[in-house]
Amino acid sequence: MTLRSAWICGVAILASGMGVGRARGSDLKLIPQPREVKEAGSESFRVARHTRIIVERSIGGADFQGAQMLAEEISRWTGWKPKISDAKEMPGGSDFIYVGNAMEDAKLRDALRASGLAMQNGFDAQGYAISADSHRILVGGGSEQGAFYGAQTLRQLLHPASAKGNDAGGDLNCPAVAIRDWPAMKWRGVSIDISRGPIPTLSFMENQIRVLAGYKLNLYGLYMEDVFKVEGNELFAPPDALTPQEITELVAYAKKYYVTIVPELETFGHVHNILRYDIYSDLAEIPHGSVLTPTQPGTYDLIEKLVEPMAKLFSGPFFHIGADETFELGQGQTKQLIAEKGLGQVYLAHIAKLDEMLKPYHKQTMFWADIAEKFPDLLPTLPKDLIAVVWTYEPEDSYDNRLAPFQKAGLPIFVSPGISNWRRLYPDFNESFRNIANLTRDGQKFGAIGVLNTEWKDRGEELGGMDWPGLVFGAACGWQAGESSVERFRDSYDWAFYRNEDHTFEDILDKLAATDTLLDGMKMDGTHVRYFWSDPFSQIGSNDAAMAEPVTHELRVDAEHAWESLLENRAKAKMNADTLDDLLFAAKRLDTLGMKFEYTQEMSEAYWAAYMDMRQTGNVMRNLETLSSINGDLQDLREGLTELRSEYAKRWLAENGESWLGNVSVRYDSAAGNIQRKIEVIDGLEDGFSTLGELPPPESLGFYTRPNSEDIIR
Repeated sequence: MTLRSAWICGVAILASGMGVGRARGSDLKLIPQPREVKEAGSESFRVARHTRIIVERSIGGADFQGAQMLAEEISRWTGWKPKISDAKEMPGGSDFIYVGNAMEDAKLRDALRASGLAMQNGFDAQGYAISADSHRILVGGGSEQGAFYGAQTLRQLLHPASAKGNDAGGDLNCPAVAIRDWPAMKWRGVSIDISRGPIPTLSFMENQIRVLAGYKLNLYGLYMEDVFKVEGNELFAPPDALTPQEITELVAYAKKYYVTIVPELETFGHVHNILRYDIYSDLAEIPHGSVLTPTQPGTYDLIEKLVEPMAKLFSGPFFHIGADETFELGQGQTKQLIAEKGLGQVYLAHIAKLDEMLKPYHKQTMFWADIAEKFPDLLPTLPKDLIAVVWTYEPEDSYDNRLAPFQKAGLPIFVSPGISNWRRLYPDFNESFRNIANLTRDGQKFGAIGVLNTEWKDRGEELGGMDWPGLVFGAACGWQAGESSVERFRDSYDWAFYRNEDHTFEDILDKLAATDTLLDGMKMDGTHVRYFWSDPFSQIGSNDAAMAEPVTHELRVDAEHAWESLLENRAKAKMNADTLDDLLFAAKRLDTLGMKFEYTQEMSEAYWAAYMDMRQTGNVMRNLETLSSINGDLQDLREGLTELRSEYAKRWLAENGESWLGNVSVRYDSAAGNIQRKIEVIDGLEDGFSTLGELPPPESLGFYTRPNSEDIIR
């Protein structure tokens, strides 16, 4: 059969109807998608025990992390780990995988050119080419970093040779392909919030870096308010704050994976954890507020004391000064100054002053652009090396109006979408994927030098294991040119992230994400945590349950199907299986939320039915036992909360330091205690009704949903 040989850009598609051992286009579920893929017209390369991995000496030889990850990939499937050796240049012969810098190794460069993979002068340094046929696999980078990214794509190309797939062991196949690929954006990053409660352990952050580097992410931002220990901040640093030694270790670790760590140090707003101490009260715009006043020299003394050691600890080219959401500015000490000069002038002068402060450390200043964008006419007054980080989390068809003023002012741009994980029981990926895809697309159109995809922990209870789809999608969008396809990403995710050959985990993620969509459809705020924590015996809790009522059953069914599937299919995840525990917790918590909505209605209706006809003593007792008994609604809710509390503590400690855990655990304790107190009240009414023959009014007990008269059991 004649096979297509034309380049296919933007997605890896191969001719169908191939012979045994060849992959169809649908088998190449790669994240990110390579720019150019060509079917090479030969049988697959088989990775067997005699296959050698050879690494060009100039990029590190056997110590090259791309080769180490490739060997681990092979070992994951086969049970044996191939030997890694080094060579000065590409060897002759066959039955090997060779990884090198094609700009340094002329033999490799010529071999790639002969396969139609010319890497001429000017080829992006982060780019790579892969030539795979039945005899050998060549991976050539435009640099050492490019070779690393080529190895990551090759990892995803390897599939079990046996038709038994995941359970087979044995050899692996790599389809005969020619790939040429390079990034659309120079910097592809994430911003990790470590300041709103959870402070990830060093091992958790290292794992995030390593996994995300596998999807060609190269920037890792640490959003910090007070969670670092340097000389001069021992007072306000929490117990689990990062030490200089930990930061140094993390920076060195990330460097091995070609990831730059960016400190995101708040230097204007969001510094309440410092300003709540009275020794800093004269630096606060308003007493115990969140914004530093630019009117006090001590403000800049404090910032300098924090910036100097941080700038020295982080070796990368960037320093993010934050400066977002300075809502208090002008309400206190700066009121007169702003009256004279205007809010925009005062705000931007502070930004320029901090930019100048960073010059001796050879850092390029990044800042959140939400305040500056309110003053488009003043933007040209800013130093032209400042990087405006334009953030917005609402899904829009176009973000041109947000980006154009900064481009017009001649300022470099980063775009910063978000994964919508904050304040939710499960991230709203249906919305966030649109935000990430469209803002990154428009960023590329306006020449943005990078993307900084964000996750936040606003209520201090979010778990990191739920974030992966959003973080990986952001990495892919930054690499791929133009608007990335959400559907293609979803179709590839099972294989690219879990090394699962069907769509089991895609289906699970869809069911979890559907819960947000269901509640959004009821004009609620998705799976916002306030619905989970609200008192079911309050008017607000009753209103929430009534609003959710049309979709509550469907919400629970989706959550329970996800729960059940996670339990049954865990073994299908050959990679990143540790992330499934957080998904399982999310499914259980979503189901408990649905149960709470249902039971809030049921309990209220049952009590009202008892109250409205107290002459029917048998019905009264049956209705009260619906609320509280061995299998009562209240007991179900209490047991659900106490089980979740225990599970949550395990998940927290698997990811974070312990110090802030109690601030979330107490909410579970309080909610379960509230249910227990209601159990005791209802049990008392059951005991007393036979003697007193009456019940207190429903509203006095927090039951606000009155049943229709025809629904009352008589």
